Amino acid sequence: MKNNKLVSIITFFFVGLNISLGQSNKKLRQELSNKIATYYNNNQFSGTVLVAKKGDVLYNEAFGYANIEKKIKNKTSTQFLIGSLTKPFTATAIMHAKERGLLDLHVPLKKYIPELNDELGRLTVHLLMKNSSGLPVHLNRITKLEYRDITSKELITLYNTVKLAFTPGTKYDYSNLNYQLCAIVLERISGISYKEYLETNVFDPIKMTSSGIERTSLIAKNKALGYDLENSIMKRAEVNYMAYAKGGGDIYSTAKDILKWDKALYTENLVSEESKKLMFDGKPGEYGSYGYGFKIKEYTRNVKGDKKGKLVRHGGSMYGYICNVHRYLNDEVTIIVLGNMRPYPTMEITLKIEEILRSHGCFKRNQ
Repeated sequence: MKNNKLVSIITFFFVGLNISLGQSNKKLRQELSNKIATYYNNNQFSGTVLVAKKGDVLYNEAFGYANIEKKIKNKTSTQFLIGSLTKPFTATAIMHAKERGLLDLHVPLKKYIPELNDELGRLTVHLLMKNSSGLPVHLNRITKLEYRDITSKELITLYNTVKLAFTPGTKYDYSNLNYQLCAIVLERISGISYKEYLETNVFDPIKMTSSGIERTSLIAKNKALGYDLENSIMKRAEVNYMAYAKGGGDIYSTAKDILKWDKALYTENLVSEESKKLMFDGKPGEYGSYGYGFKIKEYTRNVKGDKKGKLVRHGGSMYGYICNVHRYLNDEVTIIVLGNMRPYPTMEITLKIEEILRSHGCFKRNQ
């Protein structure tokens, strides 16, 4: 009899707890929806937002249209070009290769790409991933881009026309060419294409089935069209020259797929703890607080006496698309914002979401 009474008390407690958590989560989702809807209604957002804690989805909704002309709405399964958010994926692949003894981060690139001229050949993968090479920010600074699938060999010929802007390793200067060269290194050391390396060693192991590398001959079927906002009117965006963005900005994905990658980075399913320490190692005033493929910041936690937490993030922007991902490592909170209009206040939206999550105790360690 006593045992039955104890079971009843325990059951009542957990039922009550679940109801309370359910109500709290419902309130959180409503607040997030209201906030993001405000931006959408003001013509300041079109896309999808996903929020998760410890891998569990707290919120995932889509706004606006994937195709305005055909009135096709964005869905949570819609694919978006993610621009420079490609870079942390390339960094993940590089660290995967390093762990298998395929490359050394600190040897001259000429070992892997002999065709590079002597100046570029002295660079290292470490300097490339730290954005401390002296290479220009975009290829359009040195050549006219064409809508075609330019080859790696042609890209190397273009790189060899570049003069470095500063002595490598002496300062931070963001450049897409850094991660394009990393992609070519992956091809040389593996004997397969950069696309195949990412699919085989990053996407497939964690079932990122809605992600891929875009080329003129390979366009995702479920991808939102990109739009530019001009004088309050949405217009189809200019063409993105994806082959020229190789390794630095050529991935398309969904919020749910990016969450799979986020979850994998809390494990050793893709790369080791040692590799992640290097990827997430960024100090103020040193290499622009940039790790390998991630920008590193601090964030305030809600636990009394705790040190500040580590925030690792990256965004991406190209014609018609902007995105941002924040990963709050100490609390395992993730914010993913993918959009198919430009411009919109990406960082402002992310920080408003953070503010709401903070008010709901999402940055407090579970007791």
